[in-house]
Formats: sequence, C-alpha cells, structure tokens
Amino acid sequence: MRPRKRWGASVLLLLLGLLPLPGCRRQEEAHTLVIAVEAPPLTFDPRGPTNAVTARLQQLLFNTLTQKNERFEIIPELAEGWEISDDFTVYTFRLRRGVKFHDGRELTARDVAYTFNTLLAPTFDSPKRAALSKLDRVEPLDAHTVVFRCREPYRGLLVDLIAIGIIPEGSGETIARRPIGTGPFRLERYVENQEVDLLAFPEHFQGAPRVRRLRVKIVRDPTTLALELLGGTVHLALNAQLSPDFIAEQQAGRQLRVVLSDGAALEYIGINTTDPILRDRRVRQALAYGINRQEIIATLLRGQARLAKSVLPPTHWAYYDGVMTYDYDPARARRLLDEAGYRDPDGEGPQPRFRLTLKTSSAEHPRKIATALQSQWRALGIELHIQSFEFQTFLNDINTGNFQLFFLRQVGANQFPDIFKAAFGSRSIPGDPTIRESERTGFLNRARYRNPQLDALIERAEAARDRAEQRALYARIQELLAEEVPWIYLWYPANVALMHPRVRVPAIPASGDFQFLKDVDVP
Repeated sequence: MRPRKRWGASVLLLLLGLLPLPGCRRQEEAHTLVIAVEAPPLTFDPRGPTNAVTARLQQLLFNTLTQKNERFEIIPELAEGWEISDDFTVYTFRLRRGVKFHDGRELTARDVAYTFNTLLAPTFDSPKRAALSKLDRVEPLDAHTVVFRCREPYRGLLVDLIAIGIIPEGSGETIARRPIGTGPFRLERYVENQEVDLLAFPEHFQGAPRVRRLRVKIVRDPTTLALELLGGTVHLALNAQLSPDFIAEQQAGRQLRVVLSDGAALEYIGINTTDPILRDRRVRQALAYGINRQEIIATLLRGQARLAKSVLPPTHWAYYDGVMTYDYDPARARRLLDEAGYRDPDGEGPQPRFRLTLKTSSAEHPRKIATALQSQWRALGIELHIQSFEFQTFLNDINTGNFQLFFLRQVGANQFPDIFKAAFGSRSIPGDPTIRESERTGFLNRARYRNPQLDALIERAEAARDRAEQRALYARIQELLAEEVPWIYLWYPANVALMHPRVRVPAIPASGDFQFLKDVDVP
C-alpha cells in the first residue's frame, strides 16, 4: 500500500504544478549554457573596481556609450554618435532611442549623467575615478543628448568610456548586489564564489540572446575544470588556464570541440631599463635575439600562439608590420654582448658573462616559459635565476622596480594606442616620486623607460585628427620601441575555446570579450 500512496502523491503534486515535469526540466536545460570562469566577480557595479572576470561579466549585464570593432576602432554602442570640440574638452553624445533597462525603464541622458557624476564624486571609492580625473561633470541637455565637460583636453575619453556600463538614475549602492543594466542578460541570482545565473533579456536593443539562461560557474582549479568539461557539467570555457597539452589532446581525440582563433593579448618580457646591465640597449637586443620563440611556441605552447612584433595586435588599425624584428640569432646576440663589454670569460666553459634574475608569478605557465628562457640564454653565456611569487607579491615587485626582468601577459590595455603612453611614457612610471599626480599619464611603465623623443611622438599622435597622419606617427613609435626594446614581445596567445560538441559559437573576437556569448547556441 505504501508505494501506491507515494506514487499517488507524486501524481497529485504534478497535477498541481508543484513538481516540475521531467520534460520541462530537460527543455529548460536544453536552453541553458554553462560556462566557466576562474574567479568570482569583485562587484556587479560597473563603476567599481575590476579585473578580467569582473569586466567580462559586466559586458553581459551592461552596455556602454562606446565600443570597439574588430580593428579596435571606437564605434557607437548606446550612443548613436558624438561631436568633439576642437580643444577636446567638450563631448556631446546623442543616445539611441528605445533602449530598455532590465526593469523596463527607457534609457535617458539622465541615467548617463547619474552614472558618471556619482563615479566622479569624491566620496565614491573606485580606481576608475582616477582614470577619469580629466572629466569635470556630465550634463543632460535633453532626454537623448548628454554633454561631457572636461577640465583639460581629454583625447582618450572615447576609449575610457568602454570600461563603464550605464546604470539607471538613483541606483545607489544596490547596483553592486542587484545590477540593472541594458545588457543582453539580467542577473537572476549569485551564489557567492560558486556561480552566477543570468537570464536572457528579450528586449535587448540588439536582439534577444539565443540561449534562455547563462550559468557562469566559478571553477578555480584547472584539473577540476577539465573534468567538468569532459563530464558535461560545464559546456564552454574560453581562455581558461588549461595546459596546452590538454588542449592538443582534445583537438586530436574530439571528446571536446576546440576552437582556436587569433587573440589580441600579448605575452612579453619586461626589462628594467635602469638596471646597470640592462640599461645598455645592445644587451636588451641580445636577449631578444637569444630567444627561440618559434621553438617555444611549437613545443611548450603546442602551436597555440603567433609571433609578436608590436605591443598592438596585428588586426589593429594602427599596427605597423615593418619594424625591426628579432628572429632567433644566437651568433648575433653574442656579438652584441661582446660589443657591450660583456665578453664570455671562458668561451664554452661554465663561467657566465653575467647573471640576471627573472621574476614570474607562481602559476605553472610562466614558470615553464622562464625555464625555457633559462636554457636558451645559457647558450649565450648568461646565467638566469628564476624567482616565482604569489601574484600580488610579484605585481608589487614589478610596480616598485624591484626586478631586472619579468614575464607577464598584457590583456586589454594593448587594444588601444593609449598603451604607448601608459606603458612607455616618461610620466607613467608607477611609484616614481618625481612625477606629479596631476601630470601622470599611466601606471604601466614598469620598465621605467624614459625617452623624450617617444613622448613627443605620442603627444603628436594623440593630437592628430587625420587618421593617415596618426597611423604614420604610431608606425614611427612602434619602430622606436622595437629598436629600444623596453619589452621583448614574445607572442600573442590564441583565443582557445573548449566546448561540448553540441555548443555552437560564432566567431570569437580577438579581444576575448564576452559579448559574443549572446549569439552562442545550444541546439
């Protein structure tokens, strides 16, 4: 009798709609895409602090006034267009009409002004406020026109706007927990440090996403992620910290589908140009000639990268292909070291010309690259010591100049010509007490490189309004940096997507941004 009672109760619950029908549950899962990220978001507030995961999740929830295309040119998104004053101090934006927030409200200029004026408020604590220090205030002229007024010429405003999603007027502090944007997905729930559940926003101004639900799982461990992909509990991982060997195995075995595409990120060696040995350009060039990058790409990276000539990616509108290059040439490297006064004291013997230290994070990938460099530079008579640290310790050392060499991946910042000023400008050296904060132009010049000629070229390129003139100036900047070698450009890692065979993805942008997830299908 008891089994019949339980069966009867289940039928009653199903009839009452209190239990989901198995068919409905399967249908719901069929329209759910599960992707993995390696860390939780710092905040859902697009005005707040950010990292790679936070920025990419915000791309799904919010839209920005400006965006970039496949050539990294600035194009409109929430803005239909804009006018810029001759002195770059006033920007007037015309907004798209009919754009809806997730709560049904229509986007207006008051929302744009609220977003930026609250961010600029002295009481609002965010690193993005410092980046917008030239911006004075934002004023709505009418429902669909908004004006940005700057304290001084602000040529990089259109680029900086890409990082800040627009929120509704009056959102206050609730936006960090209950985000409301205009993006293709809206937040359903967030289980801290576990997953973010997003629902498709059917009224998105660019059209509804193909999937109904996007579940973002936070999977920190690469081995766990590999098992979840193979087991089907994660459907898609993009640029995850999975080993090149595992990716190559999946390419061969076809248990998972692998899509490789050209990426815009750059891996490089940063050089302390104030170091007594490394301040000689000939030594820096010798180090570059002494790296067999093709061999490292073929063996350690399993072909999942392409050689780099510039800090900009090759698809960039300002990229210049005609720079000085450093193909593997150990004989030339040795000659340069001899010319710099660092002759090998015992020829093929064990005594080095000199000793250098390369710092990396403690992750497996940079330590493997460092070991390969150690072996290749040993053939030049250079003894390389490797030091690996937890990431924040490593970052603190390179920001304070406590290094000779470091290995790092540049993601995002090299998609815009601003990288030249931020990473190589004389007023962009982090922690340099000689730089007035009001005159600071960035924080990425960890190489501590100073070159007045380069500074002047950057200033001219930023002021130029003619695209052909800009392109010519940026070409000269790239030539100069290739000759001077404050960074050794290694390679552009490929964008690597691993997915369940039934997942269908469109073209993955070189930027690796998440907007493409709107068009992913799970048939």
